Amino acid sequence: MKNKLDNILLSILWLSASTLVACFWFNIKFGFNIFSGAHWRHLAYMQANQAPVNTTFYISIIASVAIIIAGLYMLIRPHIRKITLPVRDTHKSTLAKKATTPTAQKNTSNTTPATVAPAPQAKTPETHLIRPARLNLGAPLLNQTESFTAPAATAPVSQTATHAPQTNNWPEINEIYEQAGYTLKKTPRIAGLQTSLFAIGTDETLWIGAVGVEISAMQNAIDTLQQIFSDTLEDIIINVKGFIISPRNAHEQSAPEILTFDSIDSLRNYMNQHQNTPPSDDELENFEAFSSYISTVIEYLGKM
Repeated sequence: MKNKLDNILLSILWLSASTLVACFWFNIKFGFNIFSGAHWRHLAYMQANQAPVNTTFYISIIASVAIIIAGLYMLIRPHIRKITLPVRDTHKSTLAKKATTPTAQKNTSNTTPATVAPAPQAKTPETHLIRPARLNLGAPLLNQTESFTAPAATAPVSQTATHAPQTNNWPEINEIYEQAGYTLKKTPRIAGLQTSLFAIGTDETLWIGAVGVEISAMQNAIDTLQQIFSDTLEDIIINVKGFIISPRNAHEQSAPEILTFDSIDSLRNYMNQHQNTPPSDDELENFEAFSSYISTVIEYLGKM
């Protein structure tokens, strides 16, 4: 709304200034008052009688109209924001790793035979455990192989069980913000914190959410994002809002930028009262630029 009001005021100022300049030019050059109806009627009478009119007069009219329209376009047209992100020099790190590997190989080549001898012994236990040639020697060994295959089948189940708690997918939270009118993004890991929600709204609003984490961890994630925004954006301020459901240390510390909720229902009640305003047609291009910028930041965070 503020951008629309600024554009209206600038347009009025430009029209007033350009009209005054045009009036001053026509009065000095041709003695013609553009605000006088009698002068326009006299011009129409001359054109009807095919009286000669100075060609510069018509050129001045066309130039004045073109300058006024071009000025309005420059003031009202949407400005595309160019956003650049700092890129880490990963090429130097790979060269450093390649440089360290030959030195390690040179150090191993200078070792004594007594120190080199244990290297092949480390591989012998792995080959001794497999021993596929003895599985077909007889029936007793076949029974032994059947007894050993049972733990191998249960091993993947135990691995999936250990990895299951590490997932941070909360469809209830995503549904709450979708119903509130926000646009969901991928949930990156920021400063060691795995977020559960990453959503954007109008007026450069960014929501970050997590479940069961410390308030200090969320504050570090917000500070990291603010640092990236300040390094890549000049005059644009992004409003970062964070929340935590069931924080670990809510009684110990608090932060003004972080909201805490005891349950998902409390978050739902809060977001029902803080709906996102959809972008208008004039703000749609700016919102798309903001969305692509946040996607670029998420990709950058994944490489950190």
